[in-house]
Amino acid sequence: MAGPRFSGTLVEDDAAPAPAGPRFSGALVEDDAPAAGLPGDATAAIGRGLVDGVPVVGPYLLGGLNRVAAGVRALKNDSRYSDELKAVEDFGQRTATEHPYASGAGEILGGVLGTAPLVAAAPAAFGASGAALPARMIASAGSGAALGVADAAVRSDGDADAIKFAAGLGAGLGAAGPAAGRLAGKVVSVVTGGGRGQGVVREALEGLDEKDLEAAQHLIRQARDLPGGGVPLSLDEALNAATGGRAVRASQLARVVANSGGDGGRVMNEFYAARPAAIDNVGREAFERLAPMPEAPSTLGPQIQEAARAGMAQTPEGVAFSAARSATGPRVTPEQAGQTIQGELSGIRGGLEATRKTASDPLYEAARNAPERAGIERMITVERPGEPIVTPQAYSRPQFTDAAPRPLEAFVRPDAEAAAAGPESLARFIARNGGIRLDGDVAATDLHRFNIPGQGNVARPTGKGIDDFWRERLIEEGYFRPDADGGMARDISSELLRKLQNEQRGFPSYPLGTTRGAGGAPTAGQLADDYSQAVSLANSRLREDLGKVGIDASTLHPDVRDRVIGSLVRGQHADPLDAFEAVVGAMREPPAPLVKSTTIQEQIPDVRFGQVNPQPGIASIDGLLQTAKGDVRSGLQAARRNLFEGSNPDGAVDMTVAGNLRARERLDQDVRSAIEIGDGTKARDLTIARQGIDRGLKDVPEVAAADEVFARHSVPLEPYTRPNAPLGRATDRFETPAGDGPFRMPAEQVPGTFTGATAARDLLAQPAPLSREALERYVTTQIMDRAAGAEGNLSAEAMRTAMRKHADVLDQLPGVRDRLSNLVLAREGLARVEASPLGQLARSPDVGNAVRTLFNPNPAPGSHAEVASAMQALAANRPQQSRELSRTYLETVFNEATQQTKGLASQYGGAGFASAIRGNAQQRHNLEAVMRALPEGEIRWSALDKLLTTLEATGYRPNKGSDTAFNAAIQERLKNGTPVAAAISDAVTGAVAGGTAAGPFGAAAGGLVGVRRAAANALGDRSRDMNNAAIARIFTDPQAVPDLRALAKSAPGSKNAELFTHRLLTLANGGAAPLRQ
Repeated sequence: MAGPRFSGTLVEDDAAPAPAGPRFSGALVEDDAPAAGLPGDATAAIGRGLVDGVPVVGPYLLGGLNRVAAGVRALKNDSRYSDELKAVEDFGQRTATEHPYASGAGEILGGVLGTAPLVAAAPAAFGASGAALPARMIASAGSGAALGVADAAVRSDGDADAIKFAAGLGAGLGAAGPAAGRLAGKVVSVVTGGGRGQGVVREALEGLDEKDLEAAQHLIRQARDLPGGGVPLSLDEALNAATGGRAVRASQLARVVANSGGDGGRVMNEFYAARPAAIDNVGREAFERLAPMPEAPSTLGPQIQEAARAGMAQTPEGVAFSAARSATGPRVTPEQAGQTIQGELSGIRGGLEATRKTASDPLYEAARNAPERAGIERMITVERPGEPIVTPQAYSRPQFTDAAPRPLEAFVRPDAEAAAAGPESLARFIARNGGIRLDGDVAATDLHRFNIPGQGNVARPTGKGIDDFWRERLIEEGYFRPDADGGMARDISSELLRKLQNEQRGFPSYPLGTTRGAGGAPTAGQLADDYSQAVSLANSRLREDLGKVGIDASTLHPDVRDRVIGSLVRGQHADPLDAFEAVVGAMREPPAPLVKSTTIQEQIPDVRFGQVNPQPGIASIDGLLQTAKGDVRSGLQAARRNLFEGSNPDGAVDMTVAGNLRARERLDQDVRSAIEIGDGTKARDLTIARQGIDRGLKDVPEVAAADEVFARHSVPLEPYTRPNAPLGRATDRFETPAGDGPFRMPAEQVPGTFTGATAARDLLAQPAPLSREALERYVTTQIMDRAAGAEGNLSAEAMRTAMRKHADVLDQLPGVRDRLSNLVLAREGLARVEASPLGQLARSPDVGNAVRTLFNPNPAPGSHAEVASAMQALAANRPQQSRELSRTYLETVFNEATQQTKGLASQYGGAGFASAIRGNAQQRHNLEAVMRALPEGEIRWSALDKLLTTLEATGYRPNKGSDTAFNAAIQERLKNGTPVAAAISDAVTGAVAGGTAAGPFGAAAGGLVGVRRAAANALGDRSRDMNNAAIARIFTDPQAVPDLRALAKSAPGSKNAELFTHRLLTLANGGAAPLRQ
């Protein structure tokens, strides 16, 4: 018995070679077969064959493993690397020789595993495509020959014979591969129940018959044929839509495939990703075919309301209401009715008045010309001349003629320049030396008014002549230049007068060659002193000379003294007495006295004759005035004044018929005014006064005859003339000098005057058919306006209330009452139509109201007939707008249902749209009824129904569900890396574990186990991915549905089942994956 192998010490019965020492630790002791020259077991032979059997690269892989093992042994045994390499290679040869079958099986498995990636990368080159079997055998023979040549060239170091043999062998085996694969595929199909994915698909279709698949096929084809590009439907969606959701297993299968990754997930996700755009395209195209986009959406509401109102008018109730309303006549305004009534009644009144005037005016004219038969005793006043009255006249102060000397002028202080020191001016020099004589050209000037204070006037009657004195003197003084020959004979008159006039205007002249500052001209103060001295001297002389002739100077009037002193100062008179005489002689004479003649009045008795005696009227008025007060008194006084001639109440009484008739006429007007304002006292007293005047007039036979005719013809006018009569107020006019003026009452107030029963009877009693019609229309209009309300819609209840309010006047107008009663009944019938959807459309111009009315999301049961009727009315009156309204509703809901959420397209937007517009049975009925009511409604409903059926099917897209399982698979993939990396990891892990346990043979066996596990995992993942891809293509390709229908009807294993399975596999692989049989 051998002891424990891993106790650290080897104990055996038989002698054995010395141990080679521990391989991987200091405590492990094993037999060293390579060093002992022994072969490995069958497991080591399979592992070596698995590595060496990989085409082309197998020898290199085997050499690499040998070198790794030799390196490890050299380090462990402390031996040479070349010796260890030779020992390992020999060990491998001995193992392969010892176990040829195990080594051959490993090489075959290695060849299969090594060729699998090449087949996956280029399936068509290895006969793994969907082509026919001969084509696949030829392709496989070619690829097998090429692979055999490459592998033989590596293993035989380029031996031509070996390469030829390998090429033939590879071609033969490659050609036989597809045929063998088909045979194996049939065996597998019998065992597994179908091709790739077919078993799962069959399970998913359990419980569904051929009719369900036929309906699904029709739905898929219908969805793809929709205008706008169509909407692709998956098989599971179509089946659920066709069966009412019974294909639950198919939905689950689609969900798993879509969320499992690989080609199947890619196909399904791409299929679903294109769904929102396809739905949007078909939806927009359907809306465009239904109606064009409204050019002005804001005008759609009023147009729909207009069409609805027209539709209401076309209903039997609307026709009856229109007829009843038309029977009431056109609407009339108060002004229109008033103008008609005033015009006609005024004509009637005018005719009656003209008749009365024609009959009575000749009689009154004869009365005005009646003889003067009435006499009145009176006292008259006469006048005779009396003594005149004389009144003397006198002026308050002396008055003078223009010839009188001017008063003394006040001293005017010269300006600074004139008062400055300098030579004496020409005017001062002349005035100081006696002045110029006032004659000839001098008299034509104003120099006699040019006064030099203290010196007198420049020109004066006592002055000196120019030619006989001043010419030579002024030339000598230097004021004028001498003649050219030095003489003084030239005429200086014009030049002298011009210079003096200039100095009078303020431009003095001085001696030639001098300046103002050079001489000693008097200053302003000196001039003032000279002026005062001259005035004082003149006063002294005047007192002295007047005293000599016996006149006291203090008795002179100041105006006289002022003029005398002024004449002396100016030099007009040298003698004070001459100046005094000139002033007194120029005084005006006192005015003549006023004389007023006088007369003396005396009263003498007299008898006055006239046509009528007004005293009875005056006596009546005087009796009333004794107690009358206020405006009654003033009215009586005015009436009394009217009985006198002129405006003087104390004058002679008016005894003419014409005057008394006017007084009576005026009093009649006052009586009417008092009655109109309700002043009964005034009307009573004025009537008594009128009766008194009338008694006086009645004493004249001509007036009595005229009054009788006038009264007889006034009877027909009584409704117009009695106090406060409606007919009178409506037809009264303002009186103008040219005749009748405008009406006193405005036309718009006239109809209201006759809305009472009494007034209406008065009007209707007149022969006025136009006025009667106008009143009827006015009353009808008023009642209908009160019943119309703010929006203008008639209310039956309001009309009844208004008719009750006007019951009195309607009793006088039975025709109006009957027509309004008929209108009330018709309005009650129309109210039932207004409660219908058509009436709701006509109620408001709001598009939203129209949409809610026709497309109510929660309609009342059985309302589809009413909404269809409403849409028919819209379509009949506004076909374009009815289609635009339908498009507006559908597109608005569509936009809301398909809007993006967080920037992502809505996957269930189409189904949400379909559910929103026909989510329940009544909503579906209403939508169908409305669409069928449109123009070409059958076609439009068919198109919309196909669209909605398709969109409803998209709602069966399976939900993603929980991500737990898929997240676990992803984490596992992330942990292991790529499939190649995972396979290498499994192989290395197995080799290390096996080498640790059993040396090189264990490493080979462990590597083989790791490779087998990696291969199994890889094959499982690839099978799952290929099955998913196949299912995805079957579910998304519409061409698969007919074969699925045929497959469902075929027995498993039959020729038909094989044929349709082959076709489904062809569609499932799509040329992108190998077709395995």
